[in-house]
Amino acid sequence: MNSIRYDFPYADRQALVSDCAAASEAASIALVRFDERLARAEPVLAEGVRQRGHAFEAQALIGLSGGLCPLEDLVLHDAGMDVRSPTREIARAATILDERRRLARREPAEVLGASALRLRLGIGASPEEDRSDRSATTPEATKMVAAPWVRIDREDDEEGPVDQDEFDLGEEDDSADPAFAEIDALLVRTRKKLDAWNDLSSDDGRRNLTLRDPGYDAAGRFARWLTILEEGRGLPAALAAALALDAWLWLEPSERAGELGFAFAATILRQRGLAAAHLPALGLGLRRGKFRWSPHLARSVRVAGLLGAFGEAAAFGQADCDRLALARELMLRKCEGRRGNSKLAELVELFVSSPLVTVQLASVRLNVSPQAIDAMMRELGGSLPRELTGRKRYRAWGIL
Repeated sequence: MNSIRYDFPYADRQALVSDCAAASEAASIALVRFDERLARAEPVLAEGVRQRGHAFEAQALIGLSGGLCPLEDLVLHDAGMDVRSPTREIARAATILDERRRLARREPAEVLGASALRLRLGIGASPEEDRSDRSATTPEATKMVAAPWVRIDREDDEEGPVDQDEFDLGEEDDSADPAFAEIDALLVRTRKKLDAWNDLSSDDGRRNLTLRDPGYDAAGRFARWLTILEEGRGLPAALAAALALDAWLWLEPSERAGELGFAFAATILRQRGLAAAHLPALGLGLRRGKFRWSPHLARSVRVAGLLGAFGEAAAFGQADCDRLALARELMLRKCEGRRGNSKLAELVELFVSSPLVTVQLASVRLNVSPQAIDAMMRELGGSLPRELTGRKRYRAWGIL
């Protein structure tokens, strides 16, 4: 865990602009070229590149954290067609995938707003408000939050005495020991407290079950990151995004959602116009490149390395677009000479726009029978995309 301090004086700012000028220009050119190609490409091809980019980025971010996430397993899990039980890494990657899709649909100004960021990260509005909330907390509630398994005394119970009808004591026995009645009452009150503590249907219950480091100071780290974000508005777009990502990796404002920093940096590129047609896969560029971010490196070296990762992400996007366009062209050759009402071309477009296609999905999208989909897939022959499940039933195909 790095220091909460991230000093960025004016002298360091001028030196950073001078040291990273070439890397910033190269990254900007690569990003703009790829984004312009997506903007001018056919909508089906552009959508296919964007959807696959989300999956590639989710896989790369898990790899950067030291996990293993096979791309086929991720796509199958996203479609609800798991071949095997999903691992923790697959579940995390699926969460990242959903988050990127959500951010790509929203406007950059909405994503990067201070209130929206605080709401997404679950950070209080300010330290003063956090202190006021703590002071308003009763000692009994603090005791339950700190250790829900502590002994609950009768005088600590806010609900008063327990109704004897709430638990079954069997037939009345005048000779029963009153101590057993006291124990039963204590068990009932404990059960009530634990049921309230383990309530996953409310935000308070889910928050109670979340383990947190009381000395982490997420609000202070996030406030410092927002300051760096504001200071980068006067810098070139690529340099501002790289600086914001470097500050995020250094400060770690989120205790559990560290991967969001890459999506926020990509949103900055969208907001500044370098990636208006897509959400760049910056983690993928960092994963594929030779540079590895480390807090022990100088800031100019870290930022220059991140800028190189931006260019690497754009280069991979260009290569993926070429690969997808070639696969589309090979499949469209099978559509030559077909009747005017043939839907084979629509099936090809579905393969291009979606990372995964099943017979049932194609049948619904094309409004034909599953038997017709099977016949069309046989007509594609060797140009048919690879089968992903390895099964004879419940199969899926995709260009990955």
